[in-house]
Amino acid sequence: MNIAIIGNSYFGTILANKLRLFDKKNSYTYYNTSESFIDKVKFILKLPTINVVYNISATISGGGALNLALKLNKKIVQHFIGSDVLVAKKDLEYSYEDKRLINKSKYLSVVSWLKEELKDIGIASEVKYIMVYESEQEPKEFNKFSVLTYMSSSKEQFYGLDDYIKLAIDFPELEFKIAGIKNYKGLPSNIECLGWTNMLNELQKSTIFIRNAKHDGLPYTVLEALSLGRVVLFNKEFPYTNYFNSYNTLRDSLASYYLEYCKNNLKVNYNAIEYIKQTFNKDRVLSQLVEVLTK
Repeated sequence: MNIAIIGNSYFGTILANKLRLFDKKNSYTYYNTSESFIDKVKFILKLPTINVVYNISATISGGGALNLALKLNKKIVQHFIGSDVLVAKKDLEYSYEDKRLINKSKYLSVVSWLKEELKDIGIASEVKYIMVYESEQEPKEFNKFSVLTYMSSSKEQFYGLDDYIKLAIDFPELEFKIAGIKNYKGLPSNIECLGWTNMLNELQKSTIFIRNAKHDGLPYTVLEALSLGRVVLFNKEFPYTNYFNSYNTLRDSLASYYLEYCKNNLKVNYNAIEYIKQTFNKDRVLSQLVEVLTK
């Protein structure tokens, strides 16, 4: 079968390469139809021979490539990965949805809470991962207490900057780091902005990883932190992470782990490492995707 992958350029490129190597029986090609004119033309020319259109970052309102796939009655698989769920909610609110596209599409979600959000707006989906664990990096023991988070430039508030600043003020003796942004005015002196950096290396040097986005799919950073046995404080319920639903519970969790560290009781979480290895095993993740795309 000839499978065209469109949508999110980050996941699309990675998955096309991985699926191409994993499944030799079928063809996988990524087309960046939203940003590349050349890819748009290639997609249009190849569409008559394409069997499946797989859209990463799903939609219920359609678009050029999906509209063409509908006209030619192609099989359509769409994968919700995070903020696209918020877009779908707005599309429904303003009646922008394309009912034919919804009925024609096989919808997937990368994690259970997205599935539940979609269910609330009448969209049925099936949970399938797209994240793959491949690199096996030996975790380091905690020799310094350090807190790390990730934020995107110009979206700092979305990623929980206000709570992070509160933590730094409440724990002035601790080291806090932010990956993803180079600077931000008015931060306490114990917060360091790292800019773009190697997350695995920074996680190795950290004790706690905090994920506090206002809306989330299943972030690579959480999986990377777990793969190194780090302590993960997450505002979603996920295996081997520590759930918080308010600033107070976040602060109390951090205080508790710092106390355990001071007592020399805080150890690398090898159960979390094994969970990531098994659950996000390349063969397991890719074989499930291939089954959905080709059956």
